[in-house]
Amino acid sequence: MRRQDHNRDPNRDTSRMNRPLSRAMSLILAVCVIAPAMLFQATTAAAFSASNVYRNTANSVVLIFGFEDSGAGSSGTGSILTRDGLILTNNHVIANGEGGRLFSNIVVYFKPNPISGDNKADLTEPFMVDVVARDADLDLALLRVKNAPSTLRPIEIGDSEEVDIGEDVAAIGHPGGGGLWTLTTGTVSSKRRDQARDIFQTDTAINPGNSGGPLLDEHSRLVGVNTFVRRVNDQGLPLEGLNYSLRSSLALAWVNRQGVQRVAAVSRASATPAPAPVPAPPVRVEPKRPAPAPEPQAAEPAPKAPSAPAPRAKPAPAPQAAPAPPPPAPEPQAREFTAPDGTRMYGVPNLENDLDESLMDVRAAWAELTSRRDESIEEMEDLFDDYDNF
Repeated sequence: MRRQDHNRDPNRDTSRMNRPLSRAMSLILAVCVIAPAMLFQATTAAAFSASNVYRNTANSVVLIFGFEDSGAGSSGTGSILTRDGLILTNNHVIANGEGGRLFSNIVVYFKPNPISGDNKADLTEPFMVDVVARDADLDLALLRVKNAPSTLRPIEIGDSEEVDIGEDVAAIGHPGGGGLWTLTTGTVSSKRRDQARDIFQTDTAINPGNSGGPLLDEHSRLVGVNTFVRRVNDQGLPLEGLNYSLRSSLALAWVNRQGVQRVAAVSRASATPAPAPVPAPPVRVEPKRPAPAPEPQAAEPAPKAPSAPAPRAKPAPAPQAAPAPPPPAPEPQAREFTAPDGTRMYGVPNLENDLDESLMDVRAAWAELTSRRDESIEEMEDLFDDYDNF
């Protein structure tokens, strides 16, 4: 027979009974707090896809060559801003280093679909351009393609003020030793001001040939213009991973001050899907009741049938902007690879890519293009002469 302890504290028994419940509540609270945070981190980490960014934006990037009739030139990258061929790039891509004078010849190449990795096969049709505006202090330039193709796909511009330090970004360009239209990835290291320029510092690999190209966020939007790389510090010591991009907010403000077609940025808030339209309520159709039989009346002359009303002219539909072309299919050979300098890239590798050799081919293609242009002008002048003589 168990002896009852009349002096036992009932509150102590209640506390022992509540211990398992308290532990269970603590476990549930921890799961509710930690699990969403882990899920958010996993979602954020998986949100950036190099292949998606490449697929969405590679066709909005161009290759630019500037050169003299004889002598060395330079190459760089640009971004298509409008469907009629407005291109944003760096000023130093189109300017000779001696005094900042423009190169005598400037041509652009659009990305072939698909890209083969062979420069001679991929660079076959140069397009002439006009220099619309340039700013040496901001290192920006606007080009306009002559006789631009109708299939151009403009790049979307993001708001660089929405980009935080630590976010994943990518750069598309044409670095020597990596290939044409290749993508490198990294993160935003800092946001700072360099003289009159608002810039991002990033560890995304930027090499000669990337100048003027886009710095892209996870939404495949341009948030910066890749401008320069710092290799040594003030004491001459070597530096690594110090790459700089002009922020899109400053670049876009400069573009819109040039008096050309206005270009707008896309805010991340506008990326939320629109609510689904509410379906209209079904129209209720009342059943027709049979009409009562008419009473017999004296015959009267039949009234004249009313004339049919004239059909109303339908209002002309409001003009709509042509829809943007769908993104191209993924490159069959595009993949991750390592360039000779150890840089991780995404695209179609061309490890023997030599832009100096390509520049020689570009000069030949340019000479043929200008020759055809001169022949066309001569033919036109001959036609006018024949017309005057007639």
